Amino acid sequence: MKGAYYNVTHQEVDGRRRSNEEADGCRLTVVSEEGMDPFWESLLEPVLHLAESLPYDISCSLPHLGTRQHVTLWSDVPVGHRPGAGRQVTGLRTVLDCPASATALRQGPDTGDGPAWLLHLCPTHTEALTSWPGACTDTAGLGLECGRVIEYRTTEQLLQSHADLWLTRLTGPRPEIPERTWADLLEQAHQVLSTRLDGHDTDEDSPLASVEMMVDMARRRAAEGDLQQATVALSYAETLALRLDA
Repeated sequence: MKGAYYNVTHQEVDGRRRSNEEADGCRLTVVSEEGMDPFWESLLEPVLHLAESLPYDISCSLPHLGTRQHVTLWSDVPVGHRPGAGRQVTGLRTVLDCPASATALRQGPDTGDGPAWLLHLCPTHTEALTSWPGACTDTAGLGLECGRVIEYRTTEQLLQSHADLWLTRLTGPRPEIPERTWADLLEQAHQVLSTRLDGHDTDEDSPLASVEMMVDMARRRAAEGDLQQATVALSYAETLALRLDA
């Protein structure tokens, strides 16, 4: 993790700093000095968020959600609104920081097979998130937190949505170049975030550092040609980016 390397390599030992190679052999529990904040503090939160979300992500990705094995969660939801109902879930996002249970669904444009996405909202936020326009209906027994989005859009559409809703705003405007690939755009976005961190624009344990880490993961996945996995990393970065506006 980049933040851990930064902490270990910027600590002076006998008048010098450790190299990256020396940091590879360090244990954070050993090198953290007495009286200092632990080197791993705030570094594991994104990993914990990933671990907590992964079981549900796997569940939502199963091709037959809404069948008998999921009847407890979705028993009161109309079949047409169930994320499984014969369709492939392509992403799970959190676009609002609200712990309340959702009581309403806002639906994206109909693609012919059903809504492009389903946004879950609580009574307080029924009219919120105007950047996600669509019809909203009260629905009992949703079982998800407010701000959760279940996606059915293609990988390209998901990437465009991330760019439009938060990534471009966070990393600055970019000229439109037709031949530029998503890997190029994510590379540039990561460079902007990395420069802000390296320039001490923010602390290493700030939410921005966590966003930078996840965008870096998306950049690497895109460079390997796996754009679907890039959207997964961007979804976590999007959730972490909510704290930047808090």
